[in-house]
This record gives sequence, structure tokens and C-alpha cells, in this order.
Amino acid sequence: MSFTSGGVSRVKEAGKVIDQQLKSSLTRAGQTRTESTSTKTESSVRPGREHEYAINTLFTLLEDAFPLKFRRAFPSAEDQARAKSVWLQSLKEFSPRRILRAAKKAIDNTRFFPDLADIRELCKLRFDEYGLKEPLQAYYEACNASSQSRDYGWSHLAVYLAARETGWFMIRGEPQQTTFPVFERNYEILCNRVLDGEDLEADITRALENTQSRSSADRVEEAARKQQQALMKEQGIDPKGGRAAFLSIKDKLSRG
Repeated sequence: MSFTSGGVSRVKEAGKVIDQQLKSSLTRAGQTRTESTSTKTESSVRPGREHEYAINTLFTLLEDAFPLKFRRAFPSAEDQARAKSVWLQSLKEFSPRRILRAAKKAIDNTRFFPDLADIRELCKLRFDEYGLKEPLQAYYEACNASSQSRDYGWSHLAVYLAARETGWFMIRGEPQQTTFPVFERNYEILCNRVLDGEDLEADITRALENTQSRSSADRVEEAARKQQQALMKEQGIDPKGGRAAFLSIKDKLSRG
């Protein structure tokens, strides 16, 4: 089924309204920075009015495109209300704009009435749709790049930013099994920002209590420690001798 011009207009108009609402939300957030961290954390995972608006618009678009199938799926207002609540909770991890884009994809590309699982699948990041490399390809690009400069001919800025966030020492000096999970997380965060039209340059919050990332960081630290110990041995310093050994070497050097 093709997506009607009226449907396209609905999506565009919905996107404009959501953008305005998001800007208002950011302004309000800036005015209430004194609230507690726990309150911020709680509110950040609760779907707000932007998501409610997106779900309502999604249902309107589906009803316009599949009127008979929509009424069979949701025969009463009560059925619609229950479904909207379930869909809202299931789709709240995605941005409102992404939900609306998923609705358009579903209407453009399927003859069947899409269910919640279909919409969730369409909300997920697809790298090739936005000219982005798959994570492993992006990782190899970062590893093999002849320059660490932003001005290097990266396939996309997201590759450079993900590598920079991961750390060039880690990218070039650690094995893939250690580095790639960290790079992949950073890269996917950035690619999701591309999809949602967000600022790529914003800081990437490190994963809280992420055992895999913590383990990777520990291995990097251990590698750096071993490198330092090897350097100390080359210079005649006992790595296990502590400060006493250091002062001894320093005294010898000053006498010589």
C-alpha cells in the first residue's frame, strides 16, 4: 500500500510539533537543573508527552492507511486505549521521530496491518539506510586509518568520534576482543544520534556498572602498567622496589 500525500503531511506536521515540544522540554530542563539526580534519572526513563503524541499519531496514521484492519484490531475506544498504553511502554526506548518514521515505513512497504513487533523492528537502527558502516567495518576503518585527525577522509564523522571516545591507544594497542565491544557501544550511540537528528558532539555517558566495559578498561590499565614496568627494567629500576628503589637510582644518577 502506498503512503498517501495526506499521510506524508501528517508525519511532517507531527515531526514539527514534536521538535517544538522537545525544544520546550530542553528549556524546562535547563531551568530545573537543581532537582536531585535521582529525580532526573527517574524522569529520563519515563515516556513523556512527546512519546504520547507520537503514539497517538502512529495510531491515527495506521487507521487512515488500514481502516478496516485497524477497526478489526481495535474494535472499541477501550481496546485502542489499552493498546496505546502497551505500545507506549514498549516503544518508549525510541525517540518520537523514530516512531513516526517507523509508521511511515510500515505504511509504505507492507500490505498487512503492522503489529507492535513490526513497528519495534522498524524502529531499530539500520546502518545502511543512513550511509553508515556496520560496527565491525567502522572498527576496522578506525584501526587502519593513517591519521587520527578529524579532517581525515572518514566514511562518516561517527567513526572518528567513536574511535576518539574509545581511545586511540586502546584502538591501536589492544586486541579486538577487548576493544571492539567498547568501540561498538560508542559507535551505536553516535549512529542513533544520527538517526534521531541529535548532536553528535555531545558527551557520551559511560555505561554504569557495565562489566564488559569495566573489564576492557581494566585490561587497558594492566597493559599500560606492564609497559611501564618494562620501561623501568630497561632503565635498571626494580618495579617491585617501590620508592626506595627509585630514590636509590636517583642517588646513583646524581653522583655520576
